Amino acid sequence: MKNHLTVGEMGNLFGLNVQTLHYYDKIGLFQPRIRNQHNGRRYYQFDQVYQLATIRYLRKLDCPLEEIKEFLDTRSPAVTKQLLQERSAILQAQWQELMRIDQAIGRKIQFIEEKQAELAGQEVRRVYYPRRLYIPIGSEEALYMKDSFYFYPTIAFYEEDLKYFGAYASGPDLSEDDQDLPQDPEALQSIAEGVYLTCPHLGPYTTIPEHIAQLRADYAHLKLSPLTVTFNIVDHFVDACQDHYVTDLQIQILEDTE
Repeated sequence: MKNHLTVGEMGNLFGLNVQTLHYYDKIGLFQPRIRNQHNGRRYYQFDQVYQLATIRYLRKLDCPLEEIKEFLDTRSPAVTKQLLQERSAILQAQWQELMRIDQAIGRKIQFIEEKQAELAGQEVRRVYYPRRLYIPIGSEEALYMKDSFYFYPTIAFYEEDLKYFGAYASGPDLSEDDQDLPQDPEALQSIAEGVYLTCPHLGPYTTIPEHIAQLRADYAHLKLSPLTVTFNIVDHFVDACQDHYVTDLQIQILEDTE
């Protein structure tokens, strides 16, 4: 093996591009030790491969470059053990977050499949629902900052001139694995148990209020709750075309006068 390595040769040993090694040089993390006095070219001594191997190892543990730089100057068995324990804790937390996201994906798939099958070819129906739980989000201004908006099916509540949102967390058409629900009971609210007038709405969200008004007019002979609960089935996460959106409209029947 050569005693001196060019930037390209060192990069080839580790599968790194030259730009990465130039950047490591620029920030003082890993620099060539030798400069040719005639042409100014810089070379690594071969024993520097051990330092670069350490850097590559720590990068595979997702250590930030600044943390690696500090570690290289202070490493000892005790320091290394502490660093590895800290990285293990961070990676465990990242793994748990990835599993949470995977559960959200599974929940979304199940919800779409079950609700699409339920609503296919259906018009207005009467359906009994047990108590269902949701995570309150609030107004649309708060919607996009909440993790629950991305991890759970979206619910929109319409009540006269009010519109607010929640994240559907637990119910008969969702997975019964509730281990990732908020532990604080006050973080969850419920949708009342009862018989609901329900029908699919096809098209953009902006046309939902008109559909709700028509539904209420068509069933004015029933005593209906002033609250309309809507569940996003096929939404902007699922389909690029707003005309393909499917929303389940639900209004509780408080008293059947028929």
